[in-house]
Amino acid sequence: MSRAVMGCWSLIIFQLMFVLYDTVYAPVAMPVTENLAVMLRLYVCIALAILVLVLKSEVCRPVGREALLVATLWGVIGLAAWLAVRENHLRCFLELYALGVVPLVGIVLMQLRFVSALVLSAGGMAIVMSVAMPYAHMDFAIVFVFMAFCLFSLISSFRIEFSARHAYLMTSIDQLRLQDVESRNAELQEMACLDPLTQPYNRRHLIEVLKQHHGDAQQAKNGVSASHPVPPLPCLALMMMDVDLFKAFNDHYGHVAGDNCLYQIAQALQETLDREKGAGIAGALEGKEAALASVVRFGGEEFTALVAVRDLEHARSLAEAMRYAVKSLKLPHRESELGVVTLSVGLCVIPLSRLLEGEGMEDEMTRDMAVETLFSRWVDQADKGLYRAKRHGRNRTCVQRGNGNGKARAQASDDLRDDLHDERQAAQHGERQNVPHDEQKAELPDHRPPMGGAGLS
Repeated sequence: MSRAVMGCWSLIIFQLMFVLYDTVYAPVAMPVTENLAVMLRLYVCIALAILVLVLKSEVCRPVGREALLVATLWGVIGLAAWLAVRENHLRCFLELYALGVVPLVGIVLMQLRFVSALVLSAGGMAIVMSVAMPYAHMDFAIVFVFMAFCLFSLISSFRIEFSARHAYLMTSIDQLRLQDVESRNAELQEMACLDPLTQPYNRRHLIEVLKQHHGDAQQAKNGVSASHPVPPLPCLALMMMDVDLFKAFNDHYGHVAGDNCLYQIAQALQETLDREKGAGIAGALEGKEAALASVVRFGGEEFTALVAVRDLEHARSLAEAMRYAVKSLKLPHRESELGVVTLSVGLCVIPLSRLLEGEGMEDEMTRDMAVETLFSRWVDQADKGLYRAKRHGRNRTCVQRGNGNGKARAQASDDLRDDLHDERQAAQHGERQNVPHDEQKAELPDHRPPMGGAGLS
C-alpha cells in the first residue's frame, strides 16, 4: 500500500510536468483555462490524490487494490494518447515517447505482481498501437520505445518477485527448522526429567519445579504476581517412600518382575495422588501448582512427592492413602510378613516460608543453589522418618517434623498424639499398626492461610 501511494504521487508529479510543458508551448492567444490538455491533466492529478486517500483507508483488498491501480494506469496512458492525437502538432506526438514512464512507475515503483505487470503492459501496448500516427515510421518508433520500457520493467518485476518469494521460502524453512529444534529440545528436556522405567518424573524435575515455584513465591510476596489469586496452602509435605524388602523381591522373582513391580507401584501412587487431590485431600491445585502434586522416582526403589498441604494431619492423610494404595495392589512377596509388597513412608512437613529463604539474593545461580540446599535438607529429614519406619517394622508412615532447616526436637506429648492418629488411619484402611514413639516436634505456621499473602500452593 505504501508503494502504491508513492507511485501515485510520482504520477501526480509526472502529470504536473506535462501541465508545465503544455502551458509553455500553448498558443499565446489561448488562456490557460481554455487549454483542454492542461485542465484534463489537473483533473487527473486530483483523481490520483483521491486514489491516495482510498489506498490509505485500506477499504480494498490486495487483489482489488492492484486491479484499481492497473485501471488507473491504463487511464493515464489512454488520456495522454488521446490528447496527443487530438491536436495535429508534432510536439503533441512527441509526448507519446514519454508514455513508457507510466508502466515503469507501476511495475517498478509500485511493485505490482508479475501477473498484474503483464496485464498492465499488454493493455498499454494495445492503447499505444491503436493511436493513428500522421508521420511515417513514427508509430513503429513509439511502439518500440514503449515496448522497451515494458520489457525492462517486466524483467525487473520478475527478479524482484522471484527474490521476494525465495526470501519468504527461506524464512519459512528457517522457522520450521527452529520449531523442529524447539520441539526436539522440549522432548529432550522431557526425557531428561522422566524416569524411563516407571514413567514418573525424576529428581531433576522436582528440583526444577521447586525453583520455579520459589520464583513465583517471591513475586507473589512482593505483590507483582497474579498467578495465585487465592490464599496459598501454608505448608509443603515431602514424602520419601521406599518399597519394603525390594532386594529380596528381586532375588526371588527376578529383575523383570522387579521392574514391573516398580512400574505398578508408580502408577498406583500417581493415581492415588490425583484421586485424593480431586477429592480435596491434596488441596485444590491448578495450573503450575498441580506440578507439585506428582510422584517422582528418587532412585532405585525409592519414590518421593512434594505436595502443598494445609497442616500435619492433612499430610498424614495423604501419605497413608498412598501407602495403603500400594498394599491394595496385593503384589505377591514371599519374603514379606504380610505376603504382599508394602511401602514405608517418611514424612517431613515444612512451613512454606522456608521456600523464600535467600530471596534477597540477586544472583539467580545463588538462589538456585539455596533452593537445592533447602531441598537436600528436607530430603534428609524425610529420610530419617523413612529409616525409623524401616526399623520399627516397615509398612508404616513415620513423621520427621522440623522447620525445614535441619533442626528438630523431641516432645513426648506430640508423640502420643501422633500414635493415636496413626492407629485411627490404620483402622480406616482395615489394618492396625504400631507407630514408633520417637517422633519430633514440628514448628509449623498457623493452619489459617496468611492474610493477604500470595505464594506457593
